Amino acid sequence: MLRLFTVFVLLFPALLGAATYDVKKIKIPATALLPIGSELKDVMLPRYDENHLQIGVLKLEFMKIINADQIDGKTISIEFFNPDKSSKASINLIRATLYQEKELIVANESVIIKSEVMTTHGSGLYYSYTGGKGFLTGPVTTTLQLPQKKP
Repeated sequence: MLRLFTVFVLLFPALLGAATYDVKKIKIPATALLPIGSELKDVMLPRYDENHLQIGVLKLEFMKIINADQIDGKTISIEFFNPDKSSKASINLIRATLYQEKELIVANESVIIKSEVMTTHGSGLYYSYTGGKGFLTGPVTTTLQLPQKKP
């Protein structure tokens, strides 16, 4: 009987945390398996299109689940790929919050967006990761590069 009680006491916080999730609202299903307050390092969340081709990947050096809707991350990079799997663009963030229900990433610190033709620096970002749209908060600086001439 004492063993059963010990197991219950050890598992209770995890069961309580998992019970607070509404699985229908979670856009990243893997987070439904983790209790609130979970902290993870070196996380990679790939995205695929309807043909199962990888179109992007969200990488977080550190991630903490705040509640069923909110995930905080540090040292974040979002990479986008062309159909031939080459790099299309990337977004680098120092710290951001991911809101699963709104499918929105919000950053209030330095943001760098890089592609083949431009590099943009901003002081914040609101980005819909499923819609692929967003805006930078300023001040914003953009540097355009001339395309490389192919021989």
